[in-house]
Amino acid sequence: MAVLHPDLKTILNSKVQPEPGELHLLKYLVNNLDDSFEIYFNPMLNGDRPDIVILRKGFGVLIIEVKDYNLESYKLDERKNWVVKYNNAKIKSPISQVLKYKENLYNLHIPQLLEKQIINFRFLNVVSCAIYFHNASKLEIENLLVAPFEYDIKYQKFLKYNINFIGNENLNESDFDTLLRAIKLKSNHTQALFSDELYTSFKRFLSPPLHLIENGKNIPYSRRQIEIIHSQNRQQRIKGVVGSGKTTILAARAVEAYKRTKGKILILTYNITLKNYIHDKISQVRAEFPWENFIILNYHTFINNELNNLGVDVSVPEKFNELSLEQKEKYFESNYYSNKQLFTDNAETIVQYDAIFIDEIQDYKRPWMEIIKEFFLVEGGEYVLFGDVKQNIYNNNQTEFKDVNTNVKGFIRLKDCFRSDHKIKDLAVKFQEFFFKDKYEIDDFNKIDTSLEIQFERNLEGYVNYMYLQNTDNVSSLYTIIHDNIINKNFIPNDITILSHSIALLKKFDAYYRYSSNEKTNTMFETSEMVNTMLLNKIKTLNPNNLPSWINKMIYLIKRDNDYDTTKAFAEIAILLTIYDLTLAYPRFDKILNWYCKKFNTSSINLKNLLTIEKEEYDKFKNDLNLISKGETIKNLRNNKKLHFYMNSGTVKLSTIHSFKGWESETIFLIIEKKHTNVEATFDEILYTGLTRSRKNLIIINFGNEAYNLKLKEIIETNK
Repeated sequence: MAVLHPDLKTILNSKVQPEPGELHLLKYLVNNLDDSFEIYFNPMLNGDRPDIVILRKGFGVLIIEVKDYNLESYKLDERKNWVVKYNNAKIKSPISQVLKYKENLYNLHIPQLLEKQIINFRFLNVVSCAIYFHNASKLEIENLLVAPFEYDIKYQKFLKYNINFIGNENLNESDFDTLLRAIKLKSNHTQALFSDELYTSFKRFLSPPLHLIENGKNIPYSRRQIEIIHSQNRQQRIKGVVGSGKTTILAARAVEAYKRTKGKILILTYNITLKNYIHDKISQVRAEFPWENFIILNYHTFINNELNNLGVDVSVPEKFNELSLEQKEKYFESNYYSNKQLFTDNAETIVQYDAIFIDEIQDYKRPWMEIIKEFFLVEGGEYVLFGDVKQNIYNNNQTEFKDVNTNVKGFIRLKDCFRSDHKIKDLAVKFQEFFFKDKYEIDDFNKIDTSLEIQFERNLEGYVNYMYLQNTDNVSSLYTIIHDNIINKNFIPNDITILSHSIALLKKFDAYYRYSSNEKTNTMFETSEMVNTMLLNKIKTLNPNNLPSWINKMIYLIKRDNDYDTTKAFAEIAILLTIYDLTLAYPRFDKILNWYCKKFNTSSINLKNLLTIEKEEYDKFKNDLNLISKGETIKNLRNNKKLHFYMNSGTVKLSTIHSFKGWESETIFLIIEKKHTNVEATFDEILYTGLTRSRKNLIIINFGNEAYNLKLKEIIETNK
């Protein structure tokens, strides 16, 4: 018998009973599959709630969406949208629903799975999808979803490679065995791509472990923090000075809420990267609790997941791709993210939470707060907001009387700064006085009485430095500064974070640093090699049997022309092209290029000759790189890297200021570029957010921004 999570008795005794189709399918699977198959019913996957997930070590994953629909009641329009016949209302396609669950496993949930899939498209086959229509035969399914579009070759190909349909008569040994073998969940040999490491990642996500008391730490909370953590007030807003431990309080308060209610706890942020930071903070709390009861997400991902769980059709108008980015965002905002009526219409089926905590409330629009509180909070539930108006870098929230506009009256103020050395704290106050005196209230820091309060993460030493550099190469200068600080001040790479407003500069520096120091980095964005690989794979997808001649020559050059596929060839070419571009800008990389060429069975002379001869084609390739860097796949990859970003990677970290908001690092190198464009709010708030990420050491490097040099120089000098 297959292993069922949770067991059938627990499922039948739960508040929400399984639908007839779900129960029928579960019983069939349990009784007809052996114990190498693990079946998860309605797993809570950090916001996603698929009906059934089957996991088999060494083979792969199958997601099954179950529908008890009478297919006679539905039709598909010319765009293949599902339409209810009696009122012509559109509903979400079950195909889109189950594929969204799969997409989220790659884009959001499983670490490095998206990167693996970009490098090798066969990783897409690790997860398969199926829909079981309990009240329909296979013929009825095909008559609705397949036969009417038999001449649509693209659609038929899409169905063949992405979805499996199961009718009520297909739950027999022969048909179901055929399905499992078709998707390689049954085979005479295991699947190499579904490694033990990948299986463990899936299992840990599908069935998270219990957090034990001994997993936590003894955190010396201050008296004020303890009061807030154990407060019984159902609605509160917490505002505090930089480093006052707001996120630490949020984590402990969330655990206390679980201990009181034994229910589901929702923690929302605006910044997608804070998921792991908050997870780490919760893991430090000394208490026993099940991780599956805690959902930690940013607002937009949470709403996207909920719309999919509810089966709400998310559609776009024709010629949507012709709209500007601003117009697209406005469309989604008005129709989905801020559309209260949408949630009113689905209120009866929304899963609610016993307590909701929102971090970075200054970045939330008022309609978002109202949607979360009115539709996702149980009656009498706990609703607590945390934030700092001076980090309002997205300009989503219109301030009132120099404060955030929220749906909670009043606030509790935290005045004690525990994070930073006094130099960083003093710098923050002087920055506020200079830039924010007419815009926000200036933080009133308490002086900590060490005889009464146990200091929280207090640093006794600190280093603040400011550099103004003109007419210099940003990338090489930055490397020299960081390298010298590592040597002369004994900075540890794991304690260093480099922040900038621009990804472009950080991406160039990332490659420069890795190949100069022979050290890895941890970034919240794609590497140059990854983008190269993505474009090479895209070219092959469009022309599988007719690659451009220069790519074929590269494959031959590195002696990969006899490989079974191009996976290894493209990975090596991506590295060589990255170093080749570095060599063009910085001749010092010539020796490094020569070493990698030898490693990949060629020479730097032959590589340079080839790319010189094929310069026109290679320039076209590089131009296409710029286009692909603005695409949806890159956006998904960046979000994936942000979601799985951890501080203790043992390496130097690189991030935009926006992505690092909420985090902190022992040593911050804060870059100010000559020009800063596409700024949602004023650059003052962004710069303030960046400098207050430092716990101890702060080095600000201004590359020729004269306006901010005049503003910052005096502040920094008086703070050294």
